[in-house]
Amino acid sequence: MMNPAQTKRRALGQHFLRDQSIASEIATTAYNEARKTGCSAILEIGPGRAAITDPLLDLLRQAGPSAPPLMLCERDVELAAQWQKRAEALRDQGIALTVESADFLQLPEEVWLPPSRVPLAVMSNLPYSAGTAILTRMAAFPEKIPVMVLMFQAEVARRVRAEPDTKAWGSLSIWIQNRWDVEKLLFVPPAAFNPPPKVDSEVVVLRRRAAPRVNVPRDPASEKLWEGLLHAAFAHRRKMLRSGLPPGSPYRIALDEAGLDGTKRAEALSWDEWSLFFTALKAKLS
Repeated sequence: MMNPAQTKRRALGQHFLRDQSIASEIATTAYNEARKTGCSAILEIGPGRAAITDPLLDLLRQAGPSAPPLMLCERDVELAAQWQKRAEALRDQGIALTVESADFLQLPEEVWLPPSRVPLAVMSNLPYSAGTAILTRMAAFPEKIPVMVLMFQAEVARRVRAEPDTKAWGSLSIWIQNRWDVEKLLFVPPAAFNPPPKVDSEVVVLRRRAAPRVNVPRDPASEKLWEGLLHAAFAHRRKMLRSGLPPGSPYRIALDEAGLDGTKRAEALSWDEWSLFFTALKAKLS
């Protein structure tokens, strides 16, 4: 029988990484990428029991005064309190560490992404239940976040890094890869965690692109239009586009006006075709 603490951890979806070699590689990659891209700070979401944080702290100690400050966001109140106590001792060692006791999805942007922390690097062993939501919140700021090193449930990671015209390729893949290059770093088996999850995990590195593949203007209306197009196109992903898009809808009209092959499925469209599709839709609704 699980004790109350174990029950609470399960409710929070916490699976603590215990494989030190995997933790070290994640921390080293995040640190090196942060230095390479000139980041002003590093954010870790869900430090938990410090599996990834400790090797990162070792690297920060070695860097000395040039080390970027570290911010931790931990939603487990007990763990956050432990980190806040530890932060005091680490500051005496010359490590700038701040701790936010909060659910990251509820943390105001001005707290985790202030001008003083930009550009910001992010690393995290993301909770399975909120991994996609956390990713999409951060991925909306490529101008401020040049790199992220993130662990997901393997199924989600495969969607994030999917290749075009594959089973895993979908609206999430396109939305992310429009502004980010995604690379698989590590496969992580259940045995690497305590308690072991029932699924495999995977670590990916996301690096912002110099320019988007589809030129979606950085205004709320254009972003919403782009997301709506992806949602509509993949709503019936096994159907041809001309069958899946409602007749007479702006999406169906834009498909025709863009000169695209309506017998294709959404997953088969190239980046150039997505660009034509979005441009036609935006012109239609302007």
